[in-house]
Amino acid sequence: MDFKEIKGKKHYIYDNEGEFRLHFPSYGTISSWRSSEEGDWAFSDDGCICQILKKAVMVDNGKNTDYIRTICGTFRLTSKKKMIGEIAENIYTFSGTNNYQRFYKKSNYTTRELLFARYIANGEDVVKSYLRAYPTNNEVTAKRSAGELLKTKRIQNMVDVEIQKILEEEGITPGYLLKRMKDIADLAERDSDKLRSLETLSKIAGLFNNEKKQEQLTVWAGFSPEQIESIKGKEPKLIGHAKRRED
Repeated sequence: MDFKEIKGKKHYIYDNEGEFRLHFPSYGTISSWRSSEEGDWAFSDDGCICQILKKAVMVDNGKNTDYIRTICGTFRLTSKKKMIGEIAENIYTFSGTNNYQRFYKKSNYTTRELLFARYIANGEDVVKSYLRAYPTNNEVTAKRSAGELLKTKRIQNMVDVEIQKILEEEGITPGYLLKRMKDIADLAERDSDKLRSLETLSKIAGLFNNEKKQEQLTVWAGFSPEQIESIKGKEPKLIGHAKRRED
C-alpha cells in the first residue's frame, strides 16, 4: 500500500485485492480501470487497486477521447498503454512524468550542455558561459537557466571531468597541491595570508571529493584563466588573491 497526497487529501493504491479488502471489506465488484467510472476503485493492469479520480472527455486531434485520471497518471481509454500500479510523478500528464523532474534526473547530456560545462571549467562567468553555449541574448533567462543547469548531477559531473582535464594538462595533481600548500605555509609571512591561501587551495583540492561538487563548482567558477594560471606560480600571494576574488 502507498499513497499520494493531493490538495491535502491522501489517495491510496493497494498492492492486491486482499490488501484492499482489509480496508474496504464490503466494497462491491472491482473492475478494470478501462471500464470503471469516476469514484470507483479499479484494477490496474498489474493487479493493483486505485481509485478513479476523474473520468472525462477531451478533444484529441479533433476527436472526442475518453480518459481517466488516477494517482498512477492520466490514461486514454482507447490507448494500448497499460496502467502499472506505480504512483506517477505528475498525474496530470499522459506520460506520468513531471518535465521539471525529468530535466534534473536525465543522465544524457546535449552538445550545448557539454559546451556550457567546458566554458565553466575554463573559468568563464556562469551567465556568459550560458550565452556562449545557447542561442539567446537574454541575460535574465541565461542567469536562471544556468543556475538550473548547475543544480543537475550531469552538469556537475561534466564540469568536474573538464576541470580535472585542465588540472592534468597543467600538471596540477593532488600531490602538487599538497606540496604547494606546504610551500605557502612555509613562505608566507603573515598567519592570515597562510590561512587564506590554505583555505583557497583546500577548496580547489576538494574538486577531487565527489560528495561536494556543488560547492566545488561555485568555488572554481569564480576563477579566471589568469587565476588558474597563478596556481602554478611561486609567489604565495598570488594564490591568496584567488581567495579574495572568491569572497
